Amino acid sequence: MSAPVVAPGATIDAHLGRLGHALRGPRRGFDLRIRRGTLGLTLLAVILGVYLAAQWQSRPRPVGAAPEYRREVAAQTIERLEAEQADLKRQIADLRAQLGARQAATAAQPDLAELSAELDEAKLLAGTVAVHGPGIRVLLDDSAVRTIPPKDDPAMYIVHDYQLRDVVNALWAAGAEAISINGERIVAPTSIYCVGSTILVNDTRTSPAYEFLVVGDPARLDAALADSANLKALKGRVKSYGLQFSTQRLKDVSVPAYVGGLDVRHALGVDAPSTRGGAR
Repeated sequence: MSAPVVAPGATIDAHLGRLGHALRGPRRGFDLRIRRGTLGLTLLAVILGVYLAAQWQSRPRPVGAAPEYRREVAAQTIERLEAEQADLKRQIADLRAQLGARQAATAAQPDLAELSAELDEAKLLAGTVAVHGPGIRVLLDDSAVRTIPPKDDPAMYIVHDYQLRDVVNALWAAGAEAISINGERIVAPTSIYCVGSTILVNDTRTSPAYEFLVVGDPARLDAALADSANLKALKGRVKSYGLQFSTQRLKDVSVPAYVGGLDVRHALGVDAPSTRGGAR
């Protein structure tokens, strides 16, 4: 019997098949080891990340950093809002000047002359126009005392909002025609109040010294402030704690116009008793 004849190509294919089978076995094991190693590294990275995050959150933070940062943010916010307020006031003044010019142009018409005169009087009463005339200058400032006794309250040595209101009301009662405090015109809707250690007049921050410019009869105004029956509490602070309070008669005082809003919610009728102005 003769042996089967095998083609040369078939022999080569058989050898290559056995070689590939032999190589596939170790490769599967190698791939498995790679997968296991990658999984281990991933788990280690996750655990390390969680640990570092926990350590970062538990680190003690500087005690003074947060309050200092808040103060800086508050100061920047106040500065920005005050700049915006000043810009809005300039816009209001410009618009009122334009409106006044147009009203003056129409005042020459016979049928509008009487109405224009009534409007000018209303502006004067509302305080939206600047005025000048004889009057007084009042200066109210914090105490000049440099050393405060340990038992004394430091608040007794500074000017407060209610003291400004007391002076304003005393001036209105004495016949003042126009009043301003540090350039802020005092009108019917004016507010004078304290926020922290800052006094706001017409929602505008002010600081001592507080200068009152007042148009009116100088002798009468000066006498009213000098009267011992008026401003008793304030004069007591002047005597005991050194608050600075002085008056000066002037032949001509210029009081600026009010440039804020006129949001009036309540008003008295023309026949009801009222004052020319006031302060809340």
